[in-house]
Amino acid sequence: MAGLERFHYHAADASPEERERRPALRGMRTILPNAITASEDTFSSDEDAARAHLSEILGEDDRPPMRGIAAPERAEAVPDLQLVDVQEFPETATRLVRFEQTQSKIPVFGGHAVIELDDSRALVSARGEVADVQGVDATASLSPADAVARVAKFVGKDASDLGDIDPPQLNFYLDKDEQWRLVWVLSNVAAAPDEVVKEAHGHGLKGPSPRLHDPRMDYLVDAHDGEVVFYYSAMPMLNVGLPTYGKGHGEDDQQVQLLGQMVGNEFELTDPMHQVVTYDLDYGDFEQANLTEPVRFSGTDLGDQRKAVVSAHYNATRVDEFFRSALQRSGIDNKGMQLINVVNTCYPRQQPGPSWDNAVWWGGRMWYGQSSDGNGGLRSYARFLDVMAHELSHGITEHTSKLIYKDESGALNESFSDIIGIIVKNWDPTRPQDGGDVANWDWELGSGLGQNGGPLRDLSDPSRTGDPDHTKNRVTGPRDNGGVHTNSNIHNKAAYNVLTATDSAGARAFTPKEGALLFYLGFIRLGQLSGFGDVLGAVVDVAQSLWMGDPQVRDGKVAAIRDAYAEVGITASP
Repeated sequence: MAGLERFHYHAADASPEERERRPALRGMRTILPNAITASEDTFSSDEDAARAHLSEILGEDDRPPMRGIAAPERAEAVPDLQLVDVQEFPETATRLVRFEQTQSKIPVFGGHAVIELDDSRALVSARGEVADVQGVDATASLSPADAVARVAKFVGKDASDLGDIDPPQLNFYLDKDEQWRLVWVLSNVAAAPDEVVKEAHGHGLKGPSPRLHDPRMDYLVDAHDGEVVFYYSAMPMLNVGLPTYGKGHGEDDQQVQLLGQMVGNEFELTDPMHQVVTYDLDYGDFEQANLTEPVRFSGTDLGDQRKAVVSAHYNATRVDEFFRSALQRSGIDNKGMQLINVVNTCYPRQQPGPSWDNAVWWGGRMWYGQSSDGNGGLRSYARFLDVMAHELSHGITEHTSKLIYKDESGALNESFSDIIGIIVKNWDPTRPQDGGDVANWDWELGSGLGQNGGPLRDLSDPSRTGDPDHTKNRVTGPRDNGGVHTNSNIHNKAAYNVLTATDSAGARAFTPKEGALLFYLGFIRLGQLSGFGDVLGAVVDVAQSLWMGDPQVRDGKVAAIRDAYAEVGITASP
């Protein structure tokens, strides 16, 4: 039985014969001679344009899933793709239109399409995975409540102990035996199977994480026979006030400038420019947190008494500034989402306070623990800019590709966060046009936080932390959700190869800003179940769009990317 099948098009790859064959290829723009336009028609929206281009591409494909989606006999173009969102990217002067596949109005798990349009709504690229679902009854025999009960039995708990589960949704899912099933998708379940808890690995920080001890899982339950067929971790183990400048000393003892706002006669750590708000839990239990008022001071000089607060607020602003300036992204959700920081947090159910050796993105907020400084005091994990950027990048993944946290897709989820963490850590804010020079970069993520005082990861040499740097050495098995923190280093090394690649003249093939855009724009093109080969194809697509006006430069960039991935054994998916 056929499963998810990939399709791909990029204007840079179109042959003269293809341009001649397609009747829609008329009136091409000079900058993009291979772009597919819609003849002389005009479109009322990006969605209409994307659907029309897809209908033409998929209608010429002989595979049943493609013909079924194109559905030329139906009035609506590609009726079985439902719009998710449209995002504009100034760096490429293009827009991405994202769809999820449905059949009989039921989503197909992992089925998706991402269409790239230029400013005249000509087609630049198309990529996705779709399926022709057959052999399964689309009417559920099992009720949502019964599905919840099956999960409760599966994890050995009462249904009332599973937390506030999101309303179950029907999906079509292709199981490991390549049989289609109708399943109930239960999201945000506060319980995990014993093997997940037992084999949990975490990011490598010493302290217990709520991701491990209070995991949130997604379960797929057969809507006919009630079998739990798949599960994975659900998450990785507008204020309009006028801004006011303040200052204070952070955990590194350096004085930094802070943006907040005045509330009466007090300076509050609410940054209306970056939507960053910082709270102090005063070593309270974050599970019982009741955040009522951001940190406030009687003056704008915080001195050196609230270092954790200063580091969290300042570093969060730096990450947000990177998202906005380098990636052209408005906050974590690209809609100006408020970034909530909470410092001096404890997790007494798992580690006696006042220490908590961790920092996590949890429940849409950043929580920072603290560890002993060796002199009777405590130092906040908010001082680790790279760890913060890593965690907040998981939020971007949640709002874009939604890479499931298991196996290769989970490894890519982790790798994207590692890559952004390293780039933010080394980013030169005085050179926003390119981000600086990688020659003297520190490639360690979480320096000093790993075993024996080493890093959590080293993108330049994953073997330092005992991790693989080539697909031939990838780990298998259930531990750590299929090796998400281990196999991620294979892609990490590929990213290091890209960022340090040189051209024939010995110059850097990519600036840090170009590298950041390649990975960011590549990753948001992915689907829930994408793997290593998919991300290579997506990153190549981005390069072809970024340099589409200069074929010679473009071809050199693409070759450098392919070589970088080939060094770790990653080739593009068919």
